[in-house]
Amino acid sequence: MKNSNPELLKTLEDIVDAELDQTPIPVVKGNSIRIKNAVVRKNSHGYHVFDLAEKKHIGYWHTKLTAVAIAHCVATKQTNSINKIKYLDNKLSKHYNDAVFFKHTVENTKDELKKEAALMRFDIAIEDCWLIREQIENHIFDK
Repeated sequence: MKNSNPELLKTLEDIVDAELDQTPIPVVKGNSIRIKNAVVRKNSHGYHVFDLAEKKHIGYWHTKLTAVAIAHCVATKQTNSINKIKYLDNKLSKHYNDAVFFKHTVENTKDELKKEAALMRFDIAIEDCWLIREQIENHIFDK
């Protein structure tokens, strides 16, 4: 828009930013995800969550979903849910690693019996991952 008024655009942006600060909606700004006073940042090993109001590092998590769920809990002052989400993240990591191992076994083994057992365990691990993801999403969407 070439004919737009820069002062009007700045005022509108300030109004939108002020309203977003009051609602726990994830907003992507640069290389971070902000939810009110909580920030999620990605590095090469995973996701870090910071509480800007308290000026402290909350923790490190393996998945973006878990980091966003923790940030949502920090932003909405639901600190009692953080330990539950940490537990779910550990279970999710365990089942994901199991799935990777069983997939590798299925792809590389010559023994048909071992392949069938690994395939069954792979399916179970994937199903467990989806169930745990759903539980973590419930903390974000307050279902």
